[in-house]
Order: sequence, then C-alpha cells, then structure tokens
Amino acid sequence: MILKGIYDTILSRCEAAFGLLAGRRLWLLWGVALAIALSLFMSFPRISFFLGNDSQIVNFWPVLERQAADPLAMSGDQYKDQSSHESKLAFRLTLPMTMKVLHVDWRGMLVIQYGLGVLLLALVGKIAMDLFRDRIVALASVFGVASIYAGKAAFLQLGGMGDAFAYTFLTVAVAFRSPPVIIAAIVAACFTDERAVIASPLVLLYWAMRNSDGSKPSWFNLQTITVASAILIAGVIRLVLMFGYGLHIPIGAGKDVGLSVLPLTLPTLQYELPHVLAGLWLWPLVAGAILVRSRWWFSLLAMLGATAAVVGAATMVFDVDRSLAYSLPLVFVAMAVAAWAKLGSQELRSIAILGFLISFAFPVNSLLGSVSNRYSEGNLLPVELVRFYKYSTVR
Repeated sequence: MILKGIYDTILSRCEAAFGLLAGRRLWLLWGVALAIALSLFMSFPRISFFLGNDSQIVNFWPVLERQAADPLAMSGDQYKDQSSHESKLAFRLTLPMTMKVLHVDWRGMLVIQYGLGVLLLALVGKIAMDLFRDRIVALASVFGVASIYAGKAAFLQLGGMGDAFAYTFLTVAVAFRSPPVIIAAIVAACFTDERAVIASPLVLLYWAMRNSDGSKPSWFNLQTITVASAILIAGVIRLVLMFGYGLHIPIGAGKDVGLSVLPLTLPTLQYELPHVLAGLWLWPLVAGAILVRSRWWFSLLAMLGATAAVVGAATMVFDVDRSLAYSLPLVFVAMAVAAWAKLGSQELRSIAILGFLISFAFPVNSLLGSVSNRYSEGNLLPVELVRFYKYSTVR
C-alpha cells in the first residue's frame, strides 16, 4: 500500500505539472524547450569536440566533406579499409548532397541537425495530439522521447553520424498525411542510413493502424500505398546507383557487417534492447495486449516482424545501440493502436507519464565518463563541464 501511495502521488504530481504547462499559450513550444533542457542536463553532448583535441570523440565530418565533393565516386582512401565506417557510406547520400546543394560545411550541418532535433520532438507532440486530443499525453510523450536516444541524437551526435536526420525523416512520414511529404521523407531517410529502409515498414504499419475504423486495419489507403511506393522508389534509385554508377557497400567476413559479428553483438542485446526505448516500451506492450484481445493476429505478427527486422539488422553491426533506435516508429504504431482502442484519458496519461519517468531514470549517458560508444553518449552536465575544462586547459 505504501508503494502504491508513492506511485499514485508521483503520477498525480507529474500530471498536475504537465497540466499547468498544457494550459499555457504556445504549450507545445514550451514543452519541447523544457524537454530539451532536461534532456541536455541528463545527457550533455561532449562539447570538447569543438576544441579538436579530444581523442575520445569520433569525427566523420571530413569524410562527408570529401564525399560531398563527388557523391557518386567510389574511389578514395575512405573506401580502402572495408571494415571502416567510411567504406559503408556509398548510398548514404542525403547528408553529402545537402552539404553540396546548400554549400554548407559541417558547422552548417550541425545547425540543421539541431533544428531537426527540435522538429522531431515537436512532431512527437503533434502525432500524440492528433491521435488522442489530450495535451497532457502529448507533453508526456515529448518528454518521453526526449529522454531516449532517438530523441537525443541530434544533440549528442556531433561527429557526423547522421542518425538524427533519419529519425526525423521517419517521424515526418508519420506526422503528415501528404503523399509528397511522405515520399520525400522516406526516400531521404533511406539514403541517410540503410537501417531506415528496414524501419520504413513500421511507418506503413502506423498508417494501417491510424486509418483503422476499429473493426479491422486499413492496409490499403492513400498513406500505406504512398509509403510502399516510397520504399520501392528508394529501391529503384539504389539499383540505378549500383548498376549505373558502381556504388556498393562491403558486407561479410572482415567487413564488420553481417553474421560474422553476431558473437560480439548478441551479448549486448540484453542491455541495449530494453535501453533503446526504455519506458516507452509500455506503448508496444499495451498495443500488443490490445491486438491479442481483439484477435488481430496478422497485425500483431506484422508489428513483431517489423520490430524483429530492426533488431536483427542491429545485431549485424557493431553500433547496436544507435541501430536499435531506428525502432522509434514502433512507438507511434503502438500509440495508433491505443487510439483506435479508445483507451480512457486517465489510462493514456498514466502510460505516457510512466513511460517518461522510467526513461528519465534510465538516461542515455555514461555517468562516469566511460567511452564505450564514442559518438552516441553524453554525460551529466556537471560531468561534461569538467571534461570540457580538462581539454580546454591542455597546452
């Protein structure tokens, strides 16, 4: 009874706090700003990157700048080591093409990346609001996503990995019904990172659930057909680049991609999988229960299968954590299921708030400054300020 009382008190206090914020003018902008501030305090980026003398940070911007000079070239030093990250960039053209078209360097790309990070969180609020018409659920969802890696990547990844771009593009394809917007977002995501191709079916599944009348999924509607068409378009473009321009990526033994890395990556899965969505796994758990109760077996298998594809692909590369984060659209799929199931507002608020609290207590960082992953982790703000001072005083 004591624990239940503590639980009820925490949830009611959080709901009251979100209620105060929800009553403000420009409530969503305030929510995004506060969510980012809280997120940055818990996981502040390694700003010693800007000093240029922190060897713990990986910097891929020089590689992208060389790629931007000739995006379709397959020659150069970066392609000689087939186990390197650089050799896997042939089809990741969104960032170098953006640099080339806009005539910006890595600094300009970071500004764009920060803007996309803000946009992603704002779109999370829009998606939740469209589904539930509840500002408290929308705000709690924003804070929840801001507390997991997919919502922090735009602010943590300073070295040009590009995941924040792909996460945002996939979220755009969920947030808007317009076919041209969906096609542009899916294609851009697919050419930011191949993992977005594997995650894109989750977007299709979202629209099947989103357009459902509650009696059955809507597998054939304008948005699902558009998503499928966008994936097909991306595939055709990729084939043209392969056979017309000779672009390829190395896969297999000795390439650090494929089944050969499973003995090293599978042991980390037991930690990384619950960590990637943290408390937001509550949404898929609730959605799974609803689908079982409704006997929508094919929908359940589709959700599990699409998620398994993302997880399977993540285990075949060394950077398991950021690869698993491509499962972010699964949260939106689960929200869409909860929406047509017409859960009560109190139930929805409890799921969203508890999901945020668990994610907040499970931060994406290394509290003691470990460098197990040199481009996707942050530190508590005080810790990072100490690190920055250390590198800023190096002579």
